[in-house]
Amino acid sequence: MTTHEHEPLGGKNPTLGQAARAFFTFHSPRIFAVVLPLLVATRVAVGGFTWSDLLVVPILLAVQPFAEWLIHVYILHFKPRRLFGRTFDLQIAKFHRAHHRDPWRLELVFIPRRAGWLGLAMFSAAWFLLAPTPQMALSGVVGSVVAAFLYEWTHYLTHTGYKPKGEFYRRLWRYHRLHHFKNEHYWQGVTTHLGDRILGTMPDHAGVANSPTCRTLGVEAPTDLPGPP
Repeated sequence: MTTHEHEPLGGKNPTLGQAARAFFTFHSPRIFAVVLPLLVATRVAVGGFTWSDLLVVPILLAVQPFAEWLIHVYILHFKPRRLFGRTFDLQIAKFHRAHHRDPWRLELVFIPRRAGWLGLAMFSAAWFLLAPTPQMALSGVVGSVVAAFLYEWTHYLTHTGYKPKGEFYRRLWRYHRLHHFKNEHYWQGVTTHLGDRILGTMPDHAGVANSPTCRTLGVEAPTDLPGPP
């Protein structure tokens, strides 16, 4: 068993610094460490900053809770379907089911490469189609990548042995673990639970029954993963 298969932190209670150092041994954080500075440098080089660039922040704050909820419910928890005599499945859903089966296998915590690049292309296209100027669109792309990076970091940290200290992160940590170990139909957010509160998936955990499909997501026969995440 390699150190990346089950808790690269050795099963200990790591410090935040130890968790951060381990974080950057995985593929997704390394990609962010290259892509994000390049995007920031590009935005600075393009110039033309106006007050409209600041609108990116409230737009992302408004969209993020519902984007996380919709992606989690309808894409990550997608179940295989039979279409025209063939089984149709999503690669990212396969990885997510593997993540639920083994929540401590940290390489499965991260956005798979194919889904990550596709997501970047899709939200970049959305910004350039909807933003009033190319400069604001590029600021939106930078902001979206920052939001995705924060998602990766928060999700990763909840699956390590790091013990939360601040109340804000402690709530995120508790709700995400309830999602994994009590009932996968609730607590769909990772960096925010506003979507859960508004869309009705934020009940008092004391009144929620334990789900027998937390680990399988209702797909009993695991399929082979299509290559590395």
